[in-house]
Amino acid sequence: MSASATRAWSGEREMSDQHEPGEDDAARAFEALRAEVATLRQAVEALPAIVEGATRATDYTPTLGAVAKVLTQVEARIVAIQNHPALKMTPEQHGRAIGRAGADAFADAARLMRDEADAMKRERQHLAGIAGEVLTRQAQRRQLLWFCAAACAVGLSIVPLIRALATHWL
Repeated sequence: MSASATRAWSGEREMSDQHEPGEDDAARAFEALRAEVATLRQAVEALPAIVEGATRATDYTPTLGAVAKVLTQVEARIVAIQNHPALKMTPEQHGRAIGRAGADAFADAARLMRDEADAMKRERQHLAGIAGEVLTRQAQRRQLLWFCAAACAVGLSIVPLIRALATHWL
C-alpha cells in the first residue's frame, strides 16, 4: 500500500474512532485508494509529454556550422602566420635584418639630404648669377650714363671751339 493510501486509511481510522460506529472502514480505504490511483493515472498520462520534451534532441546544425566556419578562418590565419618567413628566422637573423633595414633607411635619408643640398646649391648659384647680371646691368647703365654725360660735356665744350674755328676759317 502506498504512503498516501496508508495516511488516508490511518487518518480515516482515527476519524472512525470519532465518527459513527456504522461507517465502514473498508469503504473509506477504497475511496482513499481510488483518489490515489486517479492521481497516479494523471501523473502517468503526463509522463510521455515530459519524456518527449526531455529526450527531444536540440538541432545544433546552425551553431555548429557557424563554429566550423570560424574555425576554418582561424585555421587559414594560423597557416598564414605559420608560413611567414619571420617565424623561420633565428634571433640573430632578425637582428641582422633590423640592422640592414636601419642602414638602408639611413642611406636613403642621407641620399635625399645630399640631393636636396645639391639642388639648393644649384639654386643659390642660379640666384647669384641673376644677381650678378642685375649688378652688371646696373654697372653698364652707370657707365653708359657717364659716357653720355662726358659726351655731352665734350660736345658742349667743342661746339664753341668749332664755332670759333668756323668763323675764323670762313
